[in-house]
Amino acid sequence: MLKCLKFLPPCRSVICLDGSLPYEGIRRLHLPIIAADGASNKLIRHHMEPQIILGDLDSVDKYLLQGRRYLEISDQDTTDFEKALSYAEKESLTPAVVTGVDGGYIDHILGNVNILARTGSIFLTKTIIGMILDGPHFFDKIPLRTKISIFGLPHCVVQSRGLRWELNATKLSMGGKFSLGNRTQSSKIELKVLSGKAMVCIYTKTIRDAGF
Repeated sequence: MLKCLKFLPPCRSVICLDGSLPYEGIRRLHLPIIAADGASNKLIRHHMEPQIILGDLDSVDKYLLQGRRYLEISDQDTTDFEKALSYAEKESLTPAVVTGVDGGYIDHILGNVNILARTGSIFLTKTIIGMILDGPHFFDKIPLRTKISIFGLPHCVVQSRGLRWELNATKLSMGGKFSLGNRTQSSKIELKVLSGKAMVCIYTKTIRDAGF
């Protein structure tokens, strides 16, 4: 695994959703854990204690709530992810690292991406660090040929420096053009989002394929 956790901006908490959780990465962050509903089942079984369990609590094993701090929020107009974000904001625990966004149903994954697009939070999976950018951003000491993908949320214009296939004021959009499986050609990468918002996915493991 590449040591890509160093690219994370300073964060104040980890929000765990009920998807595929990168347990090693969560442990290495040493941050308070907010468990959204069923994510608490997985965390506790991996000997990881959430600071709080919250949501509508329809998926959590009820016996796990005994002796632990939890907050039941029955509101069905918001998702457990939105409930966790709202709690983190009120408790000054943002920006947050969001995990468990993938590994479930495709509509849930797309819904999680939609919520992420509204926030300054980043997400972490077993193989990818992702973030939403709306301005210039610099990445330093990235290993050469690291795989990176960029999408418009829902659209953006991006300028890059240090990629194998450079973006030159390139328009990216959902339903249109995107940069999938690009590669870093330099240890220093500059991405300028000239307009709109971009979702950037950086692989944390070496991927050997036709682009390597």
